Amino acid sequence: MSVLIDYSSGAFAANQAQGVGTVTANDPNFADVSLLLHGDGTSGSTTITDSSSNAVSVTANGNAQIDTAIKKFGTGSIEFDGSGDYLSIDGTTYPIDLSGDFTIEFFVRHTNASGNQKYIDTRSASVVIADALLIDTSTNFRLFIDGSDRLLGNAGAPSVNTWYHIAVVRSGTSIKYFLDGTEELDYTQSTPKDYTLDYAWAIAVNGTTLTQQYLSGYLDELRITSAARYTSNFTPPTVAFLNSGPTLDLSSGTYFNYAPSANTTFAFANPPASGTAAGFALAVTPSAAVTLTYPSSVEWPSGTAPDGPAIGETDVLVFLTDDGGTSYQGFQAGDAMA
Repeated sequence: MSVLIDYSSGAFAANQAQGVGTVTANDPNFADVSLLLHGDGTSGSTTITDSSSNAVSVTANGNAQIDTAIKKFGTGSIEFDGSGDYLSIDGTTYPIDLSGDFTIEFFVRHTNASGNQKYIDTRSASVVIADALLIDTSTNFRLFIDGSDRLLGNAGAPSVNTWYHIAVVRSGTSIKYFLDGTEELDYTQSTPKDYTLDYAWAIAVNGTTLTQQYLSGYLDELRITSAARYTSNFTPPTVAFLNSGPTLDLSSGTYFNYAPSANTTFAFANPPASGTAAGFALAVTPSAAVTLTYPSSVEWPSGTAPDGPAIGETDVLVFLTDDGGTSYQGFQAGDAMA
């Protein structure tokens, strides 16, 4: 049997830009984001969307809802009236990983700053305050760690109608509290505890009784990441948090280089039109021990993506598509190249 290939009908990747392509950094830690609430939507809507890759189901209780008149970024924020309003999540179905390094951050704006008001409370009926992390305010911004107020009023009191960025970060045995990018606390845990929220838990209310200590105000851009994003003073975010990891712009080239320093989920953008065969290569050289994840549309030999290379080594992956990026075939062309 002979096979005739008509080269006059087309050349592989003929319509693709040649050369080194562009990798848009986006959020290098997106693979470790377990919850991301932008608070965007239609005013009055009770649909609170999680934009992390977990697609967590969030329930708005009481009068908790989207408000488009008051927001930090995007089209809206989440409004709480201080009486019966909170968000709940089934942590058994959607566990929020707080077992190792983590960053809990959000913007908050009070309409009433008096009284004890909760932002995040990792307690449940079976988790006592001695084993919990509480981010809240009562006269002053507070951070309770394992039964004690560690912040001790250092961060001052919130004002009404003012947006604040709060970040609580654990890195190793250190837990830091940042208010508007300024470090207010560095507390050392001799043995870091696992605060993973793997039960029914709530946002903007006391985690144990759900009968008091409701937030009166707004939350925007709430994000939980299983990585330490901030270890020293920083400039608070000036735009909404990003919804993806590093993105390969397939219209910009056919060869991409990337050196991840954190767990990475890649995205592919701007594939050629359906019916146009195209391919590209990705060289990955991590600078740290990382886990690499590729789009679910990639089909791998034996159905399993290859493991990532060790620190300083390079893997080369080749991807092919002819259906407009609906699916890709992925192959490992080079393994642990040094």
